[in-house]
Amino acid sequence: MKEAKAKERLTSYMSLNMEIENQLERLARMKNQEKLPAMKQGDGSQHTSCMHDRLERAIIRRMEFEERVLPQIEAAQEEMEEIEDAINSLHDPMEREVLRLRYIDGESCRLMNWRDVALQMFGTDDERHILATYRLHGKALQSIAKIFDSK
Repeated sequence: MKEAKAKERLTSYMSLNMEIENQLERLARMKNQEKLPAMKQGDGSQHTSCMHDRLERAIIRRMEFEERVLPQIEAAQEEMEEIEDAINSLHDPMEREVLRLRYIDGESCRLMNWRDVALQMFGTDDERHILATYRLHGKALQSIAKIFDSK
């Protein structure tokens, strides 16, 4: 049971990372909308007022978004740091590596598949080394579950 909770927590790492990246990109786009466009020729009397209103709305939207999302980003970053610290505190370097490869080094929101983990760890992805990777992963989950429980 403890291992299942540890595995769930480890699995959340990539989702948290993707959420942070997406929110920061959204924030950057909002900041970009606050920039004034180049001035056009003419007297600019109504045009300046319209641009000022647009700019003001963009700033308010961004500030409201920041107020809502920055605490979420901070909480996600803290959880990711706790996961990384727990992995780093494992005594066995092979256990640390199998967890890093499986849960942290995947692409996008996908866990690294077992064949690739075995290839990275043992230099081969034959069946024997994939099974060794499974066993090592199970041992690492037991170890990290103890660390998570102690905090």
